[in-house]
Amino acid sequence: MSRSKVAWALLLAAGLAAEPAAASPAPPNLTVDKTFGKVAGWSIGYSENLGGCLAAASYGDGTTLWFGFGGARGSSYLALTNPKWRSLEVGGQYDIQMLAGREKWRGTFTGFERGDAHGLFQSGLKERFVADLSNAGSISVIFQGKQITVLSLVGSTEAFDAVMGCQKDVISAAAKEAPGLPKPRKLEAGMVSTGTGFYVSERGHLLTNNHVVESCSDFSVRQPGRPSLTARLVARDATNDLAVLATDTLQKAVPPLSVRARLGENVYVYGYPQSDVLASTGNFTIGNVTATAGSGDDTRKIQISAPVHQGNSGGPALDQYGNVIGVVQSKQVAFASGDVPQNVNFAIKSTIALNFLEANGVEAPITVRTTDAMDGAGIAEKARDFTVQVVCH
Repeated sequence: MSRSKVAWALLLAAGLAAEPAAASPAPPNLTVDKTFGKVAGWSIGYSENLGGCLAAASYGDGTTLWFGFGGARGSSYLALTNPKWRSLEVGGQYDIQMLAGREKWRGTFTGFERGDAHGLFQSGLKERFVADLSNAGSISVIFQGKQITVLSLVGSTEAFDAVMGCQKDVISAAAKEAPGLPKPRKLEAGMVSTGTGFYVSERGHLLTNNHVVESCSDFSVRQPGRPSLTARLVARDATNDLAVLATDTLQKAVPPLSVRARLGENVYVYGYPQSDVLASTGNFTIGNVTATAGSGDDTRKIQISAPVHQGNSGGPALDQYGNVIGVVQSKQVAFASGDVPQNVNFAIKSTIALNFLEANGVEAPITVRTTDAMDGAGIAEKARDFTVQVVCH
């Protein structure tokens, strides 16, 4: 989850680099007055003082990254806090540089306090400030010429979707003058997140994205018309955003993984996106391989035009013979220019997945089919047999 151009290109280029911050803005009071659980490792909540929904992710060095919206009008902000940053003065103005690959951005942040932590805050970012955060992989924060932290952005796309859903409820509640705090539409009690996975061995191993399962303690997998199965985590690869689960049920339908994706070939995606809104029995979309590398020329990925949505993460991307050529990971929401992309989506190449599986003792089928191409209906029928919804508790 290429270290260039996406997520923070939009977040920072649109908000930080283009315009100087206003002189000495008042420091914020960043509270979390209601929590709604976690999505892909990010905590989702509501701040009365800032008047909107937010997401936060904490890291091993003590840093917490925050993004959210203030008020019904949806003014967006970005914040960083850490108990070790005691030298930051409340109300002070600080020049911050952020790096993602070869891209650099600068902005002026305001110092503030949150409990025993000090932090940096900037608000008033433009509305289109997120472009598939997970594609950026990680971002380095530079203060006074020194790198103070490196932050992973895995799972931030799902977090952004959850915050947007929550914020829409804020706007709706404000319009109706409804009392109380909004309830997020996309979070269910006791459920951390959902995604998609698919069987990669007859012994019952499943492949999915790491960001789908990283915050979960218990797992189950579902297929329409079949009993839900308990699954356990076997291994995770945060760098390549992959995870393998195991069930105790043997499987007959296991697709071969193909190491070659051809530019322009048809690609088919099966998964369980937005299952609280769309059909819970699974969704099937069709497109093409539009590039053999991801954003920023990330050679671990392919770019596909088959439509995907939140919940497709971890599902199979298939060729016309029913071979898996990639693991669906993310979509691009917007470009730094403000353009809205049309079906610019990404999948992790099967070569990366095969290396991960082999390293963890899972032998996936590699005898690919090269004859008897199928139509969409035939591929959908096969994909339904080996694709599951992954539910985290």
